[in-house]
Amino acid sequence: MNHKVPWPTIHEQSETEIVVPLIENYTFDDMWYLDTPQAKPIFEKQADIIIEKQHKGIVDVGSRHGPVNQILHDKGYTDYRYMGFDTSDEPIKIAQDIWKDNSNIEYRNASWNNKQDIAVDFDVDCVIFSGVLLYAKDSHFSLFDELVNFYKTKHAIIQEPYHEQRYWDKRLVLKTITEDMHLYKNKYKNYTEHLLDCEIFSGKRLIADIEI
Repeated sequence: MNHKVPWPTIHEQSETEIVVPLIENYTFDDMWYLDTPQAKPIFEKQADIIIEKQHKGIVDVGSRHGPVNQILHDKGYTDYRYMGFDTSDEPIKIAQDIWKDNSNIEYRNASWNNKQDIAVDFDVDCVIFSGVLLYAKDSHFSLFDELVNFYKTKHAIIQEPYHEQRYWDKRLVLKTITEDMHLYKNKYKNYTEHLLDCEIFSGKRLIADIEI
């Protein structure tokens, strides 16, 4: 594994272009960079927003092992229900083992394409989208709107790589959505954004707190 490159797989398209593909069934270690101290602020910001707004029902889209839960518990915030889902088996199995004794925290191996697999039996106050909207096949805005309406939530948190990056290779083509955030600002009640400079990502990370 090349730990100098913070992406699970790099595909060389040509001598002038390389792209980062969507991998639905990655290993836990493939995303090693998300567990570094440099990446922790993005999950801490999500936790701070949850605590500030006192969200009690949380859905985490593309959760991996859901590091936000440990941060919330470390901060003494435990009175909430959570369901995180991811298409990859290994991170979900790890999370299920970690939180097996907590009935309020659930992890599922599931896809947003199958709504019956991601339905919950609690009121959803917040949906977290951590670096997943850039993988929407068509419109990231439509996917966001579809899921917040499905969960009937009033709040959402988006975390995505910012479009201004210091790439380790000039040939890299990294898809981003952050130049389109006016779509969210224009449609929803309130939009607040935070830019975090995380060196492990070679640039800033956008955290958007949205009131639907």
